[in-house]
Amino acid sequence: MIKKLFFIFFLIGSISFAQKKILIFKTDFSDNYAIYASHDLITKNLFLYSDYYIIPSDKTNDYKKIKSKIKELTINNNADISILYNITEYKKGFIFNYVVYNRKKPDEWFEKNIFCKEEKLFETINKVLKHIYSYSSINKEYNLITEEEYISLIGYYSKKIVDIANTDIYKYFFNFYKDNIYFNIDYLEYLMTIGDNTAINDIKIISDNTIKYLGKDNHYSISTLGDFYYSKYKVNVTFEDIEKSIEHYLNAIEAKKYYYIYYEKLAKAYILKNDYDNASIYYHKSIEIYDKDANIIKDAVYLLKRDMNKNGNIVIEYLKKIIDINKNDDESLEELSEIYYNLGDKYNSQIYYNKLLETINYNLYIINNEKPNPVLYDRYMKKKSEVIKKLDSLK
Repeated sequence: MIKKLFFIFFLIGSISFAQKKILIFKTDFSDNYAIYASHDLITKNLFLYSDYYIIPSDKTNDYKKIKSKIKELTINNNADISILYNITEYKKGFIFNYVVYNRKKPDEWFEKNIFCKEEKLFETINKVLKHIYSYSSINKEYNLITEEEYISLIGYYSKKIVDIANTDIYKYFFNFYKDNIYFNIDYLEYLMTIGDNTAINDIKIISDNTIKYLGKDNHYSISTLGDFYYSKYKVNVTFEDIEKSIEHYLNAIEAKKYYYIYYEKLAKAYILKNDYDNASIYYHKSIEIYDKDANIIKDAVYLLKRDMNKNGNIVIEYLKKIIDINKNDDESLEELSEIYYNLGDKYNSQIYYNKLLETINYNLYIINNEKPNPVLYDRYMKKKSEVIKKLDSLK
């Protein structure tokens, strides 16, 4: 029987269901490279080697509050095991606190504190990984973080904390750590947004090293080849490249079925091929797996709006999903209001124009009180006037 895992790490929560899902929440790293590194390395290791489905989230949680509700959260999320971790600085090291709750043994409560010196942090990270993998049917000890891998990234994580917006750090560290898989995951993501010939060359290096490090059958190795051919096609527009990209993304999905980003990559590859039907199919599948990534849903909406007669209902559904994620997304509110207006649905049109007006007022409040911006102010004042006219016409 597949065990389901509810995993909360460093004020970070994660939930597992039928496909052994792990939901890892982002948290405030408090300018602490060690907490950032621990979170990042554990998450990436689980992504690379486990069959757990990791769901991203921007929510933050308080350790004590989660701890007090761990039984309730376990039951509510239909999990078998709950694991809660916390890391704090102490003297010249760190303390890891963790709690284990087994749903089948509700009277047994296991809690432990581990002290580690800074230079031994990677060993504690591996203890956490061993604990998590102990609930998996596959023994993963041979995939734990090595000291060499960890030490080589100390400077990188420190720099990320200090200057996280500086993309030059990727190029700088790539000269030193071309074969470090954990660094390359970040760098590849950056390169995919560049898409020039220099980026293609580095993507090829990353792909070759990834295959060497993980083996050619690992889902990430397969995906990096898809990224290489996808980027190559965008520059050189060779039909064979986009076909190879699609083939590799399909194989990556076969190797890790519940990673929604691979479906998004495949959808984008089909768009480059002008195959919009298949692009729509894989956007749908991506959103079915994870429907909290507003950017992907917006990309899907942009594609589906090409044929509103065919896709009108799904466009409305997706716009509502975006608004559920961010109630102040004025672009989606405006689109939804106009769709209902054009359909002659005055009732729903009024509802969403009123929501749009609330959002505009909220944005004006922010502009006036927190982030003064005369350009945005004029834009929202103009939009406010237009929305009020629309609402008046619906009375």
